[in-house]
Amino acid sequence: MEINNPLVIMNVVVCTLVVIRLSFFRKNGATHRRWASWLAYLLILIYGHVPLRFLFDHYDGTRWAIFLLNIVICIAVFAVRGNVAKLISALRH
Repeated sequence: MEINNPLVIMNVVVCTLVVIRLSFFRKNGATHRRWASWLAYLLILIYGHVPLRFLFDHYDGTRWAIFLLNIVICIAVFAVRGNVAKLISALRH
């Protein structure tokens, strides 16, 4: 396991933060968009895969480019407070 590699630990933490933020999104009266719900679910599965593989000692490591991309996505998810529809809307403009 790559437990001694700080890049791996940071990547696992960033992926966990994305999963937590997306999991606890509350729409508070906003319109339900089925496609956004499915996209959020898919992102939770994708990003949740990293910490689970790490916990079960099957995580092979990461690269700086992947880590930096995960940081950007994490910042974007937190900027829209977990609202995937807003994230896609911001990317379209």
